[in-house]
Amino acid sequence: MRSLSFSFRGGALPAVARWRYLACLPLILLGAQALAAPRQCEPAPPGPRDLEGTGYYTDAAHSKIDPALQARNQAQTKPLNDYARRIADLSDAYLAHGDAAAGQCALAWLAAWAKDDAMLGRMIHGNNDQADYLREWTHGAAAMAYLKTLPLATPAQRGLIASWLEQLSRANLAYWDDPRHKRNNHYYWTGVGVMATALATRDAGLLRSAQTIYRKGIDDIQADGSLPMEMARGGRALHYHDYAAAPLVTMAELAFEDGQDWYGYRDGALGRLARRVAEGYRDSAWFARQAGVAQQDRQPHGFTGWVEFYRRHAPQAHVFDALHAAGPYDEPRLGGDLTLMATHGILPRS
Repeated sequence: MRSLSFSFRGGALPAVARWRYLACLPLILLGAQALAAPRQCEPAPPGPRDLEGTGYYTDAAHSKIDPALQARNQAQTKPLNDYARRIADLSDAYLAHGDAAAGQCALAWLAAWAKDDAMLGRMIHGNNDQADYLREWTHGAAAMAYLKTLPLATPAQRGLIASWLEQLSRANLAYWDDPRHKRNNHYYWTGVGVMATALATRDAGLLRSAQTIYRKGIDDIQADGSLPMEMARGGRALHYHDYAAAPLVTMAELAFEDGQDWYGYRDGALGRLARRVAEGYRDSAWFARQAGVAQQDRQPHGFTGWVEFYRRHAPQAHVFDALHAAGPYDEPRLGGDLTLMATHGILPRS
């Protein structure tokens, strides 16, 4: 069984990111020229310290949605989702075209919420722990946007934003100290923000925490590629296997770009989950049999963009051709345009 390496790739840009950068350099230069006109950067909205959300599943399997509760949660989460959307778009513009003004605007938004101590106040619990989930997702969005725009950050911005992201990392990790909290897909999603923060700040302690999360996720994968806690989601079992794969692949890709092989952990067990999801979208009958109920979700989502990363490492890449063809994919909580990031790389170029 292959173990995980533990180290940062210091000094020069990792080779994988370096060749992607050189391959895309003409496009970056052309984009920078085309976007030479100054970009207006509107101020970021105030960053909320306290968070509140509403759970909207009504059955024990968390598979049936109450529309009224879902609408309430959407209203509560809109400021966070809008923020994540904006910083993803801005950081994508920098990644795709070398648009420095867009990248600097993303950093200004990150610094603004860092100054506000956003999401570091009370997690207000109504009918579940939705507030904690909102923090984990938005932390991931912020950390990925910061990682993508890091070369543009001033020393003052680096100090401010890094401190904020590290505080969010530790707050999110502390949530899992309670043994009553099931370490399911939400635990894996916590790892995205922790991993991106670790790489951006070179924090060895956070990298160890990210590895612990990743190991748990991969160790959960069964011989048939299933995840027991996600299979218990009844009609949404396929959806939640896909949703669980997204943060695990993202963490493995971040490690890969930093010169570490996490894809190979436990003889590439992540591939079993990836193939199971891809096969499930072609034909959900296996999930229906295992879960004992027909699957509600049979189309990929923005977060299914993990396939754009994984197919580049898959021993049998053709298994993922249909999912790739369904793209491009975009998920702000994973940093934005996943198809773009798979092509250009995620980690800083300088």
